[in-house]
Amino acid sequence: MLRKAMTKKYNVVETYKTRDTRLAICFVACLFSGYGCLHDYLHPFPESKTVLAICSLSYFTITGLLYVWEWFVEKGTFFEGELNGVQVRLSSFIPRYCGDYTLIGEGYSDTGNNNMKITKCISTWLDENGTVLPEMIEKEADNIYQSIFKSKSQ
Repeated sequence: MLRKAMTKKYNVVETYKTRDTRLAICFVACLFSGYGCLHDYLHPFPESKTVLAICSLSYFTITGLLYVWEWFVEKGTFFEGELNGVQVRLSSFIPRYCGDYTLIGEGYSDTGNNNMKITKCISTWLDENGTVLPEMIEKEADNIYQSIFKSKSQ
């Protein structure tokens, strides 16, 4: 819902750089896996042992790289966009066994950076039945927009 508010209401153009990179890493891992399977099909096991070992090790190494990418680069990012030269990144996390939800907004441009962080109880955005309250999400989208974009224009 927050992504929808940012793209529809504020016309922030969504970019997919980190997702595309994640897909490229997955694609390379699948290429190694597929090549190993194809080579084993064309040249049965005793002959393909070395190729299978190399492809298997490569697949698991690249999968490890994917986990590192997700943990240290993406960091819970669920939206990336751009508006008037300002790169926007929204990410979130919720600690285990805790009801506090943290929403982080980052804006990067040539003139400087703006960051904002909101930590609230998850029940702030839910009603008694566990349904998301769109008006509360819209309010948070307004706060994020004001924090990131309005101070750039001043």
